[in-house]
Amino acid sequence: MNGNKSNSPGFPYIAEHIFAPIYPVIADYIIKESRVKEGVCMDMGCGIASLGIAIAEITDMQVYSIDFSGNMCVLSKEKALRHGVSDKVVPVLADVHLLPFGDNCTNLIVSRGSVFFWKDLPIAFREIARILAPNGQAWIGGGFGTKELKEQISEKMLAIDPEWHNNAKERLSPENIQAMQKAGGETGLACRTVQDDSGFWVVINKEE
Repeated sequence: MNGNKSNSPGFPYIAEHIFAPIYPVIADYIIKESRVKEGVCMDMGCGIASLGIAIAEITDMQVYSIDFSGNMCVLSKEKALRHGVSDKVVPVLADVHLLPFGDNCTNLIVSRGSVFFWKDLPIAFREIARILAPNGQAWIGGGFGTKELKEQISEKMLAIDPEWHNNAKERLSPENIQAMQKAGGETGLACRTVQDDSGFWVVINKEE
């Protein structure tokens, strides 16, 4: 997001203010589509845990917000407290390429926007598949909830980052999408793609 530019707000501000409307919509969509409403949810590369918190607000799931930035873990903890779900959202400092969890331990994995920055997709996807419990699902991608929300956010982001459209186009290039699909398929689990005007998801299902 080019958050290092002096005239551009940083990622926490962008996630908290500009992207804020998409997370409840995405959370509701994933919960309805996956039909996973109980157990453990992990928000991978969570940033300030916006998606994980949105899931905690509409389910009884225990949510772990995973990020390799200590600062993001602090901010996610503070945000969970503000949203009244600090008892259900636990920050964990960890890297998606080497997760400190046992096999088959989580029922739902979500990750929005982080996958484009993972250094080794096959390793990251294998780790996600490893910790996913039987009948669990993983939703990895970059959806915006709806086409209208995507357009609204694109307009706001373009105002602060002239390269927004080019960067977004690069992230969702056919090559990147194919790489994500390939990594998902190589897990050996059932894998499908959800792609429409609101964005893109790779969905992994560990069948019992």
